[in-house]
Amino acid sequence: MPTRWIDFRSLKTRVPIREVLARYGYLESLRDKGKGRLAGSCPIHGGKSGNSFHVDTEKNVFNCFSGCGGGNVLDLVMKVENCDIREAAEMLADWFKLTFDRSAGSTGGSRMSEGKRPTSQPADRRPTGSPAADSCVASGAEGEVINPPLAAPLKTLNQDHPYLWSRGLTAATIKFFGVGFCSRGLMKGRIAIPIHNERGELVAYAGRAIEDELAQGEAKYKLPAGFQKSHVVWNLNRAKENAARGLHVVEGFFGAIRLHQAGFPNVVALMGSSLSEAQETLLLAATDRLSLMFDGDEAGAAGLTRAYGRLRRRMYLREIHLEDGEQPDSLSDERLRTLLA
Repeated sequence: MPTRWIDFRSLKTRVPIREVLARYGYLESLRDKGKGRLAGSCPIHGGKSGNSFHVDTEKNVFNCFSGCGGGNVLDLVMKVENCDIREAAEMLADWFKLTFDRSAGSTGGSRMSEGKRPTSQPADRRPTGSPAADSCVASGAEGEVINPPLAAPLKTLNQDHPYLWSRGLTAATIKFFGVGFCSRGLMKGRIAIPIHNERGELVAYAGRAIEDELAQGEAKYKLPAGFQKSHVVWNLNRAKENAARGLHVVEGFFGAIRLHQAGFPNVVALMGSSLSEAQETLLLAATDRLSLMFDGDEAGAAGLTRAYGRLRRRMYLREIHLEDGEQPDSLSDERLRTLLA
């Protein structure tokens, strides 16, 4: 198959480095210094200095003073993906729906399809009722599904994947949340779960290991370097639209997905059993009523006690205690409805 022609010069100027950083979940860890400049610890190699990584969004370049070097958007993708310049260019062209006309030269030779701006676009700009998956999944060759932030082919987004089937999820639920299996890239061999902030912007993906293939010592969940989960309440961008009667708070992704499927669209997840100050602020801005339902284990019970202690003077709270070993995603629809009635 012939290699497609890509105008590298046009690509470097047309793809916003801010959007590429957002796709990798790096924006959350950088400070805005004004005039289009960002700074912080290097999210690529996990630098600790706090001021080694600098971005100039107007010039569309970055620089790491603690080992990574710098460059343009192509250099950024090459360093993160450990790939060559051609692979990086093809990834960016796919992500941003860029096509190139060789005869047009480097000026005006590329275009971005109408309605296909970067997938970190806020949710309130999407058509009402459109599934989240529509905004973060684009079609590739031969019906293959491409996940832009991971630059990785996914298996068809339906319940036929054994792991997703084992979690009791329906095809409609999987499509709505944009969940899929990643066969290469940052989350290779994992179930990929999109993470949006409260504005609906795609900020990261979580890679959930499949239990049967989990190596000894391997973390169950993998997140991009630099992403701070304590600054995001998962699914809040959607749930706050149904928060008139409060929000249901659980620990994990699949617990929230399971509750949503059972008929509770006002569910969110903390991505752990600890409630951070940033998450508390986000919840308070969205509602004055919460139902807390954490896992039925020691960590869940402790997290429930801490969260209740912090929020009880600030809003109406309801604690839902699960039996030992129970998790929201393991319960039947009937039991969930009984508990949350």
